[in-house]
Amino acid sequence: MSVQLRADREALERLWEQGLTGKELLLQHSRLVDEFIVECFEKVKPDVGGDQVALLALGGYGRRELFPFSDIDLMILYHQDLEDGIGAVVDGILYPLWDTGLEVGHGVRTVERSMQQAGEDYFFQVAMLDARLIHGSQSLFDELLTAYRKKFVTGNRGSFVEQMKEHRERRRNRYGSHSFLLEPHIKEGKGGMRDIQSMSWVAQVVFGLQGVEDFCDAGLMLEDERDQFLKSWDALVQLRNRLHYCSRRKNDQLYFELQEEVAQALGYQVVDGVLGVEQFMRDTYGHMENIAIASDLFFDHVDEVLGFATKSAQQIPDREIEKGVEIRRGRVHITAMPRQIAAKPQLLMRAFLASARTGVLLHHRTRKLIASSLDRVNDKMRHSPRMSKALVHILEEADDVFAILEVMLETGLLSAYIPEFKKIETLAQHDIYHIYTVDRHSLQAVAELRKVIDAEPGIFELVEMPAMLFMAALLHDVGKGSGRDHSDEGADVVARIGRRMSFTDEEIECLSFLVRYHLFVPENSLRRDLNDVSFIQRCAETIGDVGRLSMLYLLSVADSRATGPSAWSDWKAALMQEMYFKVRSSIETMEVVEVEAGLSEGDVEQNAEWLRTQIAERLKGSNGLRVDLEMLPIDYVMTFSPDTVCDHVRLHRDHYGLVRQKSLVVASDRDDCWSLLVMSMDRPGLLAKICGVLALHNLNVVRAQIFTWDDNTAVDILDVRPTDGLSFVEKDWLAINDDLDRAIVHRLGLGHRLYQKLAPTIGRRHELVSKVEPRVVIDNESSDTYSVIEVYSADLPGLLYHITQTLADFGMNIHKAIIATEVEQLIDVFYVLDSRGRKVEDEDFKQEITQGVLYSLGRSEK
Repeated sequence: MSVQLRADREALERLWEQGLTGKELLLQHSRLVDEFIVECFEKVKPDVGGDQVALLALGGYGRRELFPFSDIDLMILYHQDLEDGIGAVVDGILYPLWDTGLEVGHGVRTVERSMQQAGEDYFFQVAMLDARLIHGSQSLFDELLTAYRKKFVTGNRGSFVEQMKEHRERRRNRYGSHSFLLEPHIKEGKGGMRDIQSMSWVAQVVFGLQGVEDFCDAGLMLEDERDQFLKSWDALVQLRNRLHYCSRRKNDQLYFELQEEVAQALGYQVVDGVLGVEQFMRDTYGHMENIAIASDLFFDHVDEVLGFATKSAQQIPDREIEKGVEIRRGRVHITAMPRQIAAKPQLLMRAFLASARTGVLLHHRTRKLIASSLDRVNDKMRHSPRMSKALVHILEEADDVFAILEVMLETGLLSAYIPEFKKIETLAQHDIYHIYTVDRHSLQAVAELRKVIDAEPGIFELVEMPAMLFMAALLHDVGKGSGRDHSDEGADVVARIGRRMSFTDEEIECLSFLVRYHLFVPENSLRRDLNDVSFIQRCAETIGDVGRLSMLYLLSVADSRATGPSAWSDWKAALMQEMYFKVRSSIETMEVVEVEAGLSEGDVEQNAEWLRTQIAERLKGSNGLRVDLEMLPIDYVMTFSPDTVCDHVRLHRDHYGLVRQKSLVVASDRDDCWSLLVMSMDRPGLLAKICGVLALHNLNVVRAQIFTWDDNTAVDILDVRPTDGLSFVEKDWLAINDDLDRAIVHRLGLGHRLYQKLAPTIGRRHELVSKVEPRVVIDNESSDTYSVIEVYSADLPGLLYHITQTLADFGMNIHKAIIATEVEQLIDVFYVLDSRGRKVEDEDFKQEITQGVLYSLGRSEK
């Protein structure tokens, strides 16, 4: 019997693959399980009497929405006279069910115990709304339903809805308050299946409706709204079925590594350069948005029906904001008649301005009114200065600007007013760097900008055009999805938008500049030597004035923080701030006096000399030092605090012989990573050997600072994280130092050891890495002294060793290195000179190096 059910379920899966609809699959699956349970029950029925037992399906199974690997929520209801014999029924049903491999959630109760359980467990109380009689005593089932409705439904609408709203809020906080997360939860997330079910449950209790299909007749939805809702519901059912079958288990979250597989299974392909998976995610986000909007509007309506909105509005006095826009019963209403809206369509935007200034939400009917009036938003309205001023005031003044903009986006007004924004609505980026869709990320950037300004008031005071800063935050990614560089495309797009919104030429130029260069600060702060005076001067010349620099900095911080937690760290914040103040100092110097390039160099030397004096003061009385403090490199002295430099100098003295012949490794534990100081004599391939040994010992390099003193002592600081789960004290640091010593004297073969160690794991790891196209750039413009080699690749084990070893094979002397790992992407920047101490300028040699490094990247991924 159990074998037959497994076979029937496999046949059902084949039918689904051949085109069986998602909801029909659920219905047929529920029927199969019903028949199996009935057959099991019939075998034990003669022993107990069929009129004393009722088999009930609860939850999704009760709704006949049994997904492929969902739990079977079964309740065995029995008459209290059968207390001694019910065990046989339970065993006769549950054991065969378990034999099929299905997960079974079951309860065995009398009517009295069921009522007691419902009083103690709200989730069981809700599950009872979906109770369905599979087989057995109809009278016993009716007795249960009558008792249930009398105790928990009749006269309890208010408390039921209040508890439902509390659980809804907790659920969204746990699984995501946005429908647009990188890995949306199809069941529990905002806009997921649970939102649909919550609407259905509340509709039963409050309005006596049996399903969403009845919402139109009850005036809760218009027909086109219902049709769109049902279409999105069907899409989520189809997707959840696919998730279960792909995972071969109950899985309701669309994990990143499954997205391509699911997209291909659903028939998505590359169209006009847009990946099939990105089209699929965009559609998924759109469907979840439809559900979320309908759910929010439904609960607003329920609040009004039950008087909850009136209770919360008692502290907000009714008043007219302007003609046609009023606050009534704690909500903002557009009270203008349709002909008045046609004459003054700017009222649609000014309703949001009223909400922004008062902190009062829009009424759900006003939201629907705005959504149905978008045809009033024509070119004349888009060119209206009153409209543009209203939007700018919203951006600058709203306390919860994200909430205001989100409703503006959901009603369609934002994209109707700025049609270019429509192109990035629900636009997905298939990487694990961005946790939101492009449109939601843009809204979040505005919200983050407000926080950054509050944290950096001194910098914001230098901003001369705050309106353009806020507009740049909203529109900085508007060029995405165009097929060309999104910063350049966006700069051209916002120039058109600015002209349409009646901004001045100066404002338009500023807005375009901010969008074009919105990645300038984060990219250069992470990938360039900030102690390179010439580089800082070129940045100053590019940006031009302190006001623009301040806007770029504030925008960059907001953008990074809005991208997601993986895109922001204390380390990145410190680098961006360091770049800001260094470039600002350079700009201010240029603004005060026309100077030769050498003056700033002199200033830096002067600062370094002051630091050397501080170091010398701290080292007074320290005898036997082996390094001339005056000869310490400027970039080294300016990177570390005087106390840290003193520690390095003393370690160099105390372990001089060891450093000259082998190496010294000193490890320290920090909050977010471990820091390693490596001192040795500089020699070809040293950095490769360090990276190789660390990889052998399950340490991933996330940052590195590389310096060489004038006496040829290499002083390298590497921040690492373990990949084996060991704690700092569990790591065998002595063994790491010993292996590095052996590698330095050519007694340890790193290449074959790394291959043997990493070969079994690289394939699995690669599945979780976003598809980063490997890229090598050799730049001779960023530095006056060095060639700068940039390497971009997916972050895979042992990769850094292969890159640095390849550079060593080409005779490259690495004088500085910036190694950054950002969300599974490796960004390595090396400041190098060739074996003759020159920049790499020969085109053939540059091409050879590029191909060699690319080959090493490919080899490490095999």
